[in-house]
Amino acid sequence: MAEIAHTKSGGPSRALATAIAGWLLFIAVETATQVAFKYAGATLDDRAGLGHLVAHALATPVVLLGFALYFCGFLIWMTILKNVDLGRAFPMTGIIYVSTLTPAVVLFHETLNPTRIVGVAVIALGVALLASDTGEPRRAA
Repeated sequence: MAEIAHTKSGGPSRALATAIAGWLLFIAVETATQVAFKYAGATLDDRAGLGHLVAHALATPVVLLGFALYFCGFLIWMTILKNVDLGRAFPMTGIIYVSTLTPAVVLFHETLNPTRIVGVAVIALGVALLASDTGEPRRAA
């Protein structure tokens, strides 16, 4: 990641390790957030109206956990954006589609079909391409 600043104590390798750890933490927190919201959404009853739904959501621990995780993800995201261009960082959030696939299938028994597998593979390939981009303009041959 060319945009990562060199740290005084460890140079570029420490900065890269910190950036990778930040991205992995972000992916883990965002995946956990989606799992919490999915579980919460399945437990909320919307038949009694919006007011009842909101009151029930605010009294449900898994909903509150989801919001807490969402806030933690926000803090991590702000930290990532300090060192990475938005145009490069935001598309890399697509990796969340990949990381949520396993919980979707294992925890919520969602269907895994060839179309979904190919779609997630394309997203992963796109993220890998973006991660390998140095941001430097190419010279004409």
